[in-house]
This record gives sequence, C-alpha cells and structure tokens, in this order.
Amino acid sequence: MDSTDMSKKTGEHSNLSRVLLLLFLSGLQPGLSSAEENAELHADSLSVTISAPDYVTVGVPSSVECNYDCFSCTFSMSLDGQVAQGQGNVLAFTLKTWTRVLTVTCTVSDDNTSVSGRASKQLQVLAGPANIFISGPDFINSTKSFKYSCHADCQPFCNYAWKTLNAPWIGGQGNAISITPHEIQSPEEVLICKATNSVSKMFVAATKKITVIIPNLSARPEEALVVLLLAFITSAAFIM
Repeated sequence: MDSTDMSKKTGEHSNLSRVLLLLFLSGLQPGLSSAEENAELHADSLSVTISAPDYVTVGVPSSVECNYDCFSCTFSMSLDGQVAQGQGNVLAFTLKTWTRVLTVTCTVSDDNTSVSGRASKQLQVLAGPANIFISGPDFINSTKSFKYSCHADCQPFCNYAWKTLNAPWIGGQGNAISITPHEIQSPEEVLICKATNSVSKMFVAATKKITVIIPNLSARPEEALVVLLLAFITSAAFIM
C-alpha cells in the first residue's frame, strides 16, 4: 500500500472523528441549555408563605404574617386587592363589614437581586354574635304556654341555649322556646338566652323579665257560689 492511500485513509478517519465529535457536542448542548433555563426559572421566584388564622371575625382585631427569611427585602400586603400598610412583614387589621371570604396576598421583593415572590391565602370571615334580644310577652298567666324567640346577628350561624335565673342551661331548642307558668317558681322570673357562634365559639347573652299574673281568686267562696247561681237563674229565665 502506497503512501497516497495511507494519507487518504488517515484524512477520512480524521474527518469522521471531527463529525462524530461535533454530533456529540451538539447533542449535549440542548441539555445544558435546559438545565440553565430551569435554574433561572427557580431563581426568579422566592418561596413565600403566609401565617394566618383560618378565620377572622368582624370587629375583632386580627393579624397575618408574611414569611420569608431575608435581610433586605420589601414586603407588600393586600386585603381583597386593596393594598394595606403593615409593619414590616406583619399586617394588623380589623374588619368593619362582613364578606364571605377574605383574600390576603403578600409580595416579597429582594432589594439586592430584584427577585420577588408572592403568596395568597383565603380566610373565612365570621360575624357576631351581636345585637341579641329576646322577643315575647312580658306578662303571662296560668292558662296556657307562651312562646319566646331569641335573635342575634351571626355568620355563618349561631347555636342557642336557654335558662331561667336559677335553672341549668337547656340546649337543642333552637332560637325559640315555649314556657308554661308552672315552670316558673316565683311570680317574677328572668329568662336568659345565649347565642354561640358555631365556628369561633364566641357568645353573648340577653335577658328578659317575665311576670306571672295569678288569678284573683275570691277569699269568700260563698260569694262566688252566689254569682254562679244568679248566672244559672238568668240563663234559665231566657230559656223559658
């Protein structure tokens, strides 16, 4: 074999090696790019969390905390899209009106890298119990039972319990109860209703004074008998 043939084969082998090397490198390059892109995607977002109760109550002070470990970060918080100013990463607030759900949003921005992150949490909103009162008669007599009802502003709903001044609580009656005079131990009694929020267990109570009217029975039975005889004679005269 002459030198010309050897040089051709050597050249072909070198060219083939270059082609294989280029193919190998081109196959690796997309994988490297994907890894770098994924790293950039993860680095562009901070892992932010919110510490908050599961529910808040109208008129009761509440607070939420935005969590991210950062030495030089800017925190921005909002309630239902309305930007609220807090003290650092803590926002204290008191709701004045009821809405079914409150959305808390926290945005954190790293001042050094300009990387930011956001987190949101929905809180159930409760109301009451408030404005409680008892409706029913102030005076009752011994001839029948009387109905009383208890009313309170409450969200989502309230459980009710009843008692008189020196008796134990009675539950399971709902917001209405019937009272008969023989259940009252004295001519005057105090009826008490307690409304308890089903979620927060906060409660309020209302009272109502009830007076029992005792029939004015005659101290002389013979007078009552005379009245009855006269009524009988009068009715008999009409019949005849």
